[in-house]
Amino acid sequence: MIIDANALLPAYFPDENQGLSQALLRDHVTGRRRLKAPDLLQYEVANAIVQATRRGRISDRQGRQAMESFEGLGIELAPVDWPRMLDFANRFDRSAYDAAYLALADSRGEFFITGDLRMCNSVKEHLDWVVWLGDFDDRSLGQVGTI
Repeated sequence: MIIDANALLPAYFPDENQGLSQALLRDHVTGRRRLKAPDLLQYEVANAIVQATRRGRISDRQGRQAMESFEGLGIELAPVDWPRMLDFANRFDRSAYDAAYLALADSRGEFFITGDLRMCNSVKEHLDWVVWLGDFDDRSLGQVGTI
């Protein structure tokens, strides 16, 4: 299962989907699921932690603890398939970041769980394997389709 920063970060910061995000991470840690992401995930998470620290949402200490916790998760990070990413970015008018997650999920034949509702809505009509975190539960996952 592919996860983006928008689905992972609510586990660390108060959010309406915090419980769902924490449940996904718990499932990963216990071996029930195997979470994967493009290698850019680490930069997106680090940037969110830096921004939260600068804005005073969390202390420097909490930021370091969050980053250590993230690193300890052992989420499989994969290189970006640039040609496939460009295809998704152009086809759906998405950023390279969004398209990198789509490309990885497509190439692996896996579901992509995103916390970005706007991005999900922009592709869900064509990509039935993209699931918004707020709609996620085991019953929402069927077989992964193709584009």
